[in-house]
Amino acid sequence: MSRKDYVRIAAAIKAARAEIVAKEPDELHNELLDGVSYAADFLADALKADNPSFDHARFLAACGLKEGRE
Repeated sequence: MSRKDYVRIAAAIKAARAEIVAKEPDELHNELLDGVSYAADFLADALKADNPSFDHARFLAACGLKEGRE
């Protein structure tokens, strides 16, 4: 995959998070945000396995996340 692909994937994840945030909070709101964040972190792991130069933290930041899973 290329940097362009990583940027496109991160933008899609960021857009999904923004859509969830824009909706009126309900009982699933935080769970949906957590799920998207969790999936982004696992995706970053897979991309790092595919490309050792891949920057996990930079990808998560591009997704609108500050940190990965703990």
